[in-house]
Amino acid sequence: MQSEQIAGILALLETIGKGMEYLQSHEDAKTARAVLAGRRSAALQIEQALGDTLTKRISADALCDAEWLSAMYRIVEQLADPFEPANAFDREFLGFIQHIWNTSEDELLQQMKRTLNEWKKTPDRKGAYQGFVDYFARFPLWGTLHPERGDFDTLRRRAAVLKRHSYDFLWLYRRLEDYLSKRTLTAILSNWAVLDLAYPQTVKSIFPDYWEPDIFPDNRGDVLVDVGAYVGDSIAQYTRVYGAGYKRIYAYEVSPDVCETMRANVQRLGLHDVVIRNKGAGAQRGEMFLNRSASDASANQLSADAGAGQRIEVVPLDEDLPEPVTFLKMDIEGAEWDTLLGCEKIVSQQSPRLAICVYHGYDDLWRIPALIESMNPNYEMYLRHYGGNLIPTEFVLLCRPRKR
Repeated sequence: MQSEQIAGILALLETIGKGMEYLQSHEDAKTARAVLAGRRSAALQIEQALGDTLTKRISADALCDAEWLSAMYRIVEQLADPFEPANAFDREFLGFIQHIWNTSEDELLQQMKRTLNEWKKTPDRKGAYQGFVDYFARFPLWGTLHPERGDFDTLRRRAAVLKRHSYDFLWLYRRLEDYLSKRTLTAILSNWAVLDLAYPQTVKSIFPDYWEPDIFPDNRGDVLVDVGAYVGDSIAQYTRVYGAGYKRIYAYEVSPDVCETMRANVQRLGLHDVVIRNKGAGAQRGEMFLNRSASDASANQLSADAGAGQRIEVVPLDEDLPEPVTFLKMDIEGAEWDTLLGCEKIVSQQSPRLAICVYHGYDDLWRIPALIESMNPNYEMYLRHYGGNLIPTEFVLLCRPRKR
């Protein structure tokens, strides 16, 4: 695609974006018509370059305005700088993405349902089938699944995110720093799309969750902030891997009783300078309510529902931490997005190393890296998988600042 064509589309998208932003706070029929006309013009130009319709390629009609605009930018990025596979792993990923482009959301969903039904009928896969169904009954964070009722909500969500955000996943693949990260992304998406049980096992990290010596070699002078510290298990593992050379650890945990267990564990291990904070972290100051998980205390969440449970203070990390941060870890049951919004200054100005869970929602795998990129583009990004193969969880985005 010619550079002048790219520039023209980018200028049009910028104008559309300004119009969309204006319409969020104003009712203006003229601007609304201009935005709609701009969208049609941009879509036509992009479709001509793609040789395909946006409705077929990414289910464009299902995207909200912000998602549509983001998708157009990603597509134009790809048109301006096409991904050229350098090896078999690149070709495998591009082939997967091309399969998504050529398959509708409904077809993706039907493929998943057929595979799940085959598991149910196959003796050596019945355990996998039951384990899969039971998991979503215990942890409905990713949606519900009740095949006997015709409820395949979680599979429908998978199909939607794969189709609508394929260009975001292509961007992420290109953005990741090493091929273990790239293959980890391929394995996760392959599991989502076709319930591939073998691939996730081939990319599982050999190191403890979050603490990768190849990426983060030591902890000398660290000010570690562990958001979602639970009983201090990840802190204990951190000190086993790196030793006690850190400066200070701030441990955030929303459950008061869990904080008491963590305090006892810290004392038993003889760890120094651990500050335990019974608070939630979020985008702004406020109060929420503790919603206890019936199955696992590590899955306790905060809720805006006053009937959910005990009142808990919520703070932005930008306002709550008294000293610069060198390492920030988050595992907070889907609250990672809001918490990152509340520590934008820390991320953008202090460039701490990051270990952020991106498995608590299907969208988190692409949108959290994109959010971090928008805050601080000077990070190297890695993806590591620490969980199982039936439903890959415990995959973590690891970021370290590039050496200047």
